[in-house]
Amino acid sequence: MMGGSASGSRWNQGSRNPLSIVITGAVFLVGIGLVFAVGYLFPSVLLVTIILGCVFFVGVTLAMRAIMGTAWAYWFTGPFVAIALIGTVMLAEDVALSQAGEVTEVVVMDHEVDVMTEHDSNGRHARKVYTHTYTLQHTDGGPVSEPLIYRGKDGFDDFDTGDTISVLIDPEGKAPTKPAEDVDLPADIGILVTGLVTSGIVFLICLIVVLLRWTRSPSQQHVR
Repeated sequence: MMGGSASGSRWNQGSRNPLSIVITGAVFLVGIGLVFAVGYLFPSVLLVTIILGCVFFVGVTLAMRAIMGTAWAYWFTGPFVAIALIGTVMLAEDVALSQAGEVTEVVVMDHEVDVMTEHDSNGRHARKVYTHTYTLQHTDGGPVSEPLIYRGKDGFDDFDTGDTISVLIDPEGKAPTKPAEDVDLPADIGILVTGLVTSGIVFLICLIVVLLRWTRSPSQQHVR
């Protein structure tokens, strides 16, 4: 009996107001729209879009943690919210580039790798950050002003100096140069829809839990 009481008390922790879930879900949808708008309108500042997405991710997961009253909220909310936001960032960038960019055949003239060592706040742990810069040239010999940049350890494994590749180039330089084959709108939409649907299911389940808390609250029992 004592174990059952403790379990019940833990279950009843958190918010009893159903509006808390509704408001959090609305903020999440607004965040999705805002991240997409920033990524679409300003594709050259992808880092800003990613930071904005991280802000909404942290805000929504912390809110769900407070509402549900359990640390498990991080695990059953965070992954699906993250999938939706990642899909939003990818879709916004690719939509902007597909509209502004022109498919162009170019030759890889040079490949440089910049390796930086970053330390955490206490200075004990270090990690290496790799930035690959590919200098491009038009097939007729004309230079391409915007290089192809890849941030990650291995870079584009299948790109070598002297290769002829297809890229999307924005003549105005507002969108980053990107391999044409990497712009996959159906895949981006699929990731976004998956994240939204799974997040919606989680929000619905959490709403049901909060409604049950509300119906079992002392005030409601007194009314009955």
